[in-house]
Amino acid sequence: MTVTRRLRTAVLTFMFAGTCLSGHASAQPPGGPPIDPRAMSGIPRADPQTEPGTITVRALLGSFSQPAVGATVELELKSQDGSKTETRTAVAGADGRASFADLAAFHGGTAVARADLEGERQTSQPIALSPTQGYRVLLVKGAGSSGAAAGPGPAAAPGAAPSQPGPGEVPLPGVAFTNPGTPKGTLLVGTLDLRAGTPLEGVKVRLVLTGPDGKAETREAVSDVRGTARFPGLDALAADVSLVAEADLPTGTERSQPFSLAGKDVGMAVVLAVVGPRAPQKRQMMGPRAVPTILPGSVRVTVVGPDDQPINGVPVTIVKQDSTGFSKRFEDATGEDGVARIADIPLTGEGLFHAEASYAGAPWKSSFFTLDERMGVAVEMRVYPVTTDLTRVRSAVQFGVESMENDLARVDHLFQVYVDGDAAYWPGKPYKLPAADGATGLVIRDRADQVLEHEQEAPFTTITGPLPPGELIDLSTAYLLEHDGTAEIHWAAPFPIVDGRAVVVDGLKLTKGAKKPPVKPPHENGESRVDLEVYEIGAMPQGQAYDLVVDGLVTRPRTYKWLGLGFGLFVAFACGLAFALRPRASLRERLERRKAALLRKLEAAGPGERGPIVAALDQVYCQLDALESRPRHADPGAAWQDKA
Repeated sequence: MTVTRRLRTAVLTFMFAGTCLSGHASAQPPGGPPIDPRAMSGIPRADPQTEPGTITVRALLGSFSQPAVGATVELELKSQDGSKTETRTAVAGADGRASFADLAAFHGGTAVARADLEGERQTSQPIALSPTQGYRVLLVKGAGSSGAAAGPGPAAAPGAAPSQPGPGEVPLPGVAFTNPGTPKGTLLVGTLDLRAGTPLEGVKVRLVLTGPDGKAETREAVSDVRGTARFPGLDALAADVSLVAEADLPTGTERSQPFSLAGKDVGMAVVLAVVGPRAPQKRQMMGPRAVPTILPGSVRVTVVGPDDQPINGVPVTIVKQDSTGFSKRFEDATGEDGVARIADIPLTGEGLFHAEASYAGAPWKSSFFTLDERMGVAVEMRVYPVTTDLTRVRSAVQFGVESMENDLARVDHLFQVYVDGDAAYWPGKPYKLPAADGATGLVIRDRADQVLEHEQEAPFTTITGPLPPGELIDLSTAYLLEHDGTAEIHWAAPFPIVDGRAVVVDGLKLTKGAKKPPVKPPHENGESRVDLEVYEIGAMPQGQAYDLVVDGLVTRPRTYKWLGLGFGLFVAFACGLAFALRPRASLRERLERRKAALLRKLEAAGPGERGPIVAALDQVYCQLDALESRPRHADPGAAWQDKA
């Protein structure tokens, strides 16, 4: 069990597919400083936790620990055609938040939030008003005073003390600060894209050192995967040398304010960032959930498109399935608000429900849910146009192999898919994903059961709906393969594969199919090394197959097998010989037993049943008389002479 658990833990590091397919990084570099709220001021953010059609504005006086309690927040509303405008006000509460609801009259239009924060007026970007999503936005004092783009001038004296972040905050981009985790004489320059909250890798960063005589020296470094460029060996600089960091970011050249490392016992850091408006993001679809405001026995299904706009006229069906496999359907269609309201669903009997929608010729399904007598259920579904272009589909695969009992190998077949573009992949009908040749005991892994269906004992799974774009889709399974110490994995790629790996436990070897020698998976300091080996098996075009051979699997001892087979043959031979040599009853003995049986039957028979029994007895007596009249010979040869 220990080896199995470690293998499963290691193969979960298959999230390499998440980075190689989607290209999304974490929200901020590990170990990097938190993002200053002023950099996010005025940028609206779709929030699934905010009630759809609602806007929440949070006013701050510089940091999250300084809410603008009692500040008046304005929301300027404009209808879609611009014919109707309205300005609403609310007072920020104890946490600095002010909420605006009942915005239905302005759906499709825009809203702009404003607040006066200790004499400084802050304004948000336009917020798109939609009945299907809620928004949050920050208004932060000091948001317009970043020095990120400031040129190297007298804005800050080189010898001035750098801004030191307080608890939970950091200086603005372009402002250097002391960093206790950095060695003395070292400068770290972070390159970030605050629009998407991601580090910028491969950016050329320049450090301009200017002396009191005006002569400048430029040093260069390139940012790593965490968006960090490192400049060591600066502790030998003169105290009057001014430093300015600059980098060519996607939006242009960003420069820091001048600063100095003189008199610092630790290193310093500065952030150069893209602080433009955040790229639009899709609202996260919430799973089926019980809502007290929906009547029991009712389901509210909201259908939106890729742009989060409601879609009118989409056929929607609520399907109930019971344990016997029987299903019942309740149908409706969405209105102009993209909502279908299906009521009067019987709550009798047990069963699971799911919602189905038909859009662009493809079937769309929600996850399963239940209904009870207390409240109804709200379901959200996003649908897309569909494409049959297989070149938009990329995938990655990993085979994890370990020995099991009875000459079986377990294969953890991790398979993840990503669809590029803005259309879902759907070939027009359900399609099968086969397991490796000879696979038995196929099961679907947890995260794939929303996409895959599997019939009992079938060596394949079925995709019954379109694969949505822009997200990592898990199609992972596990199964068993028979082996004789060597397992062969032959599997044809259903989609183009951009990366493939095989993971085996210590003691096993991939003898065929590897592109490179194996490597050990990384481990953190202080953790024990995992006894696994990872092989690169490369990319694979759609339709072509991986042929892998894993050697060193544990088999049952052959000695016991042959001993058991030999013992079984010996027992079978002995039984046959005993049967052939068993003592046999003579003809006279058999006739006597027959006579006794007929006599018992004759005694129990009625008057009308004795005729056939008497006739049978007569034959038996005749045969016995014939045996009595035959001469008995002691010499076997004489018996043969009589027969002749």
